[in-house]
Amino acid sequence: MAAEIPRNSASFTLEEIARATGGRLVGDAALTTRSVSIDTRTMQPGALFVSLRSPSNDGHNYLSQAHERGAAAAIVENGRALGGFPAIEVSDTLLAIGALARFHLARERAARRLPTIAIGGAVGKTTTKELTAIVARALFGPTLATTANFNNRIGVPMTIFTLTREHRAAVIECGTNQPGEIAHLARIVEPDVAMVLNVDLEHTEGLGTLDDVADEEAALFSTAKAIAITSDAEPLVLARIPRHMRELTFGKSTKAAVRLVDRVIEAPGRSRVKYALARALAEGETPAIVESTIQLLGEAAALNCAAAIAAGAALSAAPLSGTQLSAIATALAAAAPVPGRLSTRRIGDLVVLDDSYNSSPRALIAALAAAGEVAEGLGARLVLALGDMLELGALSEQAHKDAISAAVASRPAALIAVGPAMSAAASASEVGGAAGAVHLACAPDIAAATALVAAAIRPGDVLLVKGSRGIAMEGIIDALARR
Repeated sequence: MAAEIPRNSASFTLEEIARATGGRLVGDAALTTRSVSIDTRTMQPGALFVSLRSPSNDGHNYLSQAHERGAAAAIVENGRALGGFPAIEVSDTLLAIGALARFHLARERAARRLPTIAIGGAVGKTTTKELTAIVARALFGPTLATTANFNNRIGVPMTIFTLTREHRAAVIECGTNQPGEIAHLARIVEPDVAMVLNVDLEHTEGLGTLDDVADEEAALFSTAKAIAITSDAEPLVLARIPRHMRELTFGKSTKAAVRLVDRVIEAPGRSRVKYALARALAEGETPAIVESTIQLLGEAAALNCAAAIAAGAALSAAPLSGTQLSAIATALAAAAPVPGRLSTRRIGDLVVLDDSYNSSPRALIAALAAAGEVAEGLGARLVLALGDMLELGALSEQAHKDAISAAVASRPAALIAVGPAMSAAASASEVGGAAGAVHLACAPDIAAATALVAAAIRPGDVLLVKGSRGIAMEGIIDALARR
């Protein structure tokens, strides 16, 4: 089920809307709208209704309904205003909603200091966004952050419209699956700080080569006002940071401004982590240390915490104090896994690692490493249910072969491949004998996969479930829970 679009109370006069969007005003310039809506089913009285068009639907078909339900005005395409219904006519309503969000964000920034970060990258965006928001709340107070998967050309504007005078920072996640989308979002947000976590095979069906992906993700730097953040292990991103920007890195090397010094697994799903901050980021003459016990799985999550610390330091107007560093450590300790993103669930005696929200080559490798740590810590067998990684285009076949090889190398007791691409790669591996002693099975769909998983698991096992969103791997977990 799709997440509900967040409601807002962003208010505009028609004159402001026309000015922000470059549209033609049809109606009283002084008329004021009380919120922004793209859905008549959840629209509030007095709203501005934006008539968006998609391949399967046209918002203009709902103008009469919006008017009847109390909308104050609408944004429509040129020539499509409804008689008696105030409107702003524009050439493109999708561009218009972005322009209006940009206007709203600029207006709020003019009223007070509002440090803003945009976060992009191939893997780990949502977890890092959540961690960054937690750090920002500890440092600045009420913080606006992207919810659910509202990280696209519609979701980012609708998130920004929820910004109110109570907010003291903003953390905006920016995603892409087609060229130009990140540049479009960057123009809307114009962040103080831009973070590109990494570059990997993601949506290459639409984006192209790895270099094309890097160009797309690095477009987030194009409008950033001050600081660019990335991992110290991401040469493709580092090479694309504009020369005029201050560069801030996180990672494991001694060159990283926020360095993961140590990680000790205290229990399955709990690690003691230690970070060293460059002198410029914190008060005092010696490098500052942040230590915390986090409830997140794997090294990748620990590095996401490092990214969030870097974000907090970058957004701060001054070097972090000892009190602020303690607040960051406390905030990170309270962070919980994002559902569907390597979160832990127990079903009877089975430990389930739910990483079903999405998948890509890099994310799969990180999940395998984390699952291996949990299984080893518990002295348990590891069972893998891996679904197709979608939208990889011409790179898909080799990526799935590599995924099966990595999965087999993690030495699971059983591996269930779900979907045509993963099954084809698994079958090739089995024929070649690469699977060795691993029990390998293939499933065309979730129903078949559930039966295979149920047959493979034993009490006390650790089960990793991962796949792209379109495969709906969470169905396996839900079916197991109902048994």
